[in-house]
Amino acid sequence: MLRLIFGGTFDPIHRGHIETSLSAFAHLSADCMHVVPSAQPPHRDYPGASATQRLRMTELAYAELPQVYVDDCELRREGPSYSLLTLQQMRAQWPTDSLVFLLGDDAFAKLDTWHGWQQLLSHAHLAVMQRPHHASQWSPTVQALYQQHRATECEDLHQRTAGHILTLATPAIDVSATSLRHAIASGGEWRHWVAPAVADYIQQQGLYLAK
Repeated sequence: MLRLIFGGTFDPIHRGHIETSLSAFAHLSADCMHVVPSAQPPHRDYPGASATQRLRMTELAYAELPQVYVDDCELRREGPSYSLLTLQQMRAQWPTDSLVFLLGDDAFAKLDTWHGWQQLLSHAHLAVMQRPHHASQWSPTVQALYQQHRATECEDLHQRTAGHILTLATPAIDVSATSLRHAIASGGEWRHWVAPAVADYIQQQGLYLAK
């Protein structure tokens, strides 16, 4: 069984998150996907919405997809949301499944700054999402890691439980959570960038309005 793991702050979750994750899900022929909202992202400032609100928005965004599980494991854990701890927990829970951790090219470029980054591939594969006409500069350390663990096709990730790195081409969707929050605060157009249920929730909760 192949489990895709997709983490993020999701502040708020938008079409870019949903469409790229579902594209990867289909491309990898995954059996299920775990979407994991971060509590205290170690590489980012604190989010604008509360953990409970971000969790609820994520649940609403994927509500009609039974193969997607919104996992609150990082929200229940104290301290920073280190990906290594999440992967260790999931590996202990599913020791014989293939685990694939999905991350963006920008994040992968900085992988050697992550907590316990050398151990990540002991617990999971890495699937690196690359946008068209956008290439991040990988450090020599990250380049060497990729060359050592590079997978040539999706089937490689089904054959082993962990240890490969695969790059994936993802849809080009010109939206970010930062630009979305700004649009909401400034009264611009924004509802088309999120699921209808998420848009309704944002308005009901009065999220991201200018103070």
